[in-house]
Amino acid sequence: MASRRERGSEDRAWFGWASAAKPTDDEMRGILVDQLREDPFTKREAIHVTVSDAVVTLTGSVTSSTARRAADDDAWATPGVRDVENHLRVSIRPTSDGPRAA
Repeated sequence: MASRRERGSEDRAWFGWASAAKPTDDEMRGILVDQLREDPFTKREAIHVTVSDAVVTLTGSVTSSTARRAADDDAWATPGVRDVENHLRVSIRPTSDGPRAA
């Protein structure tokens, strides 16, 4: 069996990205924004994404704790991300139908 060193860069590939081709902050932001738009829990939420030195910062407001968690999970799943700062606030949007039953 070949040693780790002999096998080459295929051991270091991560989600199709070779270690030498680590995504830039702009590429990471683009990948994450696309994922948030596709995620059924986050696609209708007001989430702002910034990336600096491979650290993702999520800001804005979402309508549920599930959406907040989904955005956090999507950020961590983005190739190249070192850390995630989740500053999303959960706020219930008022409805025009009147109060909701508890």
